[in-house]
Amino acid sequence: MAFSKGKRIEDETSKRIVDLAVNIGCKEGMSALTVTRLCRELSCDRRVIYNRFRDIDEINMLVAKRCNEELIRKAQEQAPQDAPYYDRFMARIMAVFTYIYEKNASFQYYTALYEVSEGGVKNELLQDLESMVEEGKAQGVVNAATDSRRAAETLWLIVTSISRMLAGNTGYPYHDARDTMLYGVQAVFETMKIR
Repeated sequence: MAFSKGKRIEDETSKRIVDLAVNIGCKEGMSALTVTRLCRELSCDRRVIYNRFRDIDEINMLVAKRCNEELIRKAQEQAPQDAPYYDRFMARIMAVFTYIYEKNASFQYYTALYEVSEGGVKNELLQDLESMVEEGKAQGVVNAATDSRRAAETLWLIVTSISRMLAGNTGYPYHDARDTMLYGVQAVFETMKIR
């Protein structure tokens, strides 16, 4: 993602920076991921980083993107593709919830990290949930009047916040958190269904 004559291009150094950032961020947390640390571990000057990325926030968003892509891939692998729509959607959500819960707090943080733009909140997991709602509309099993974005945002908030809360509080039993999450998800599904 180096800048060359005003155009952003991919290069091996950019890939190495992002790979290292993912390794540091997901294992040690966002506070450990600094430009100074990247430069030290890559044995490079700060210009190498800043010639490729605006700032550490942009790098953190790339780490979040990578975490969410991993999370989505794992959830897609676990959800049965031949199941009815709502069963498949619930299986995907359960896989996401469990995967976030089983990972460390740093990974959990990155799955909930988002960017705000003119189009609203941007997060890969959120976009994946939105496309699932749209898929249901196309199949005729989700009410066409459903606001796909709002439904996806609500599901995203329920799943990521409860899984992070569960992982951060050892006194909160997994099954209680899971049941709370499922109750919220089922409520959203009920508003999506065609009557």
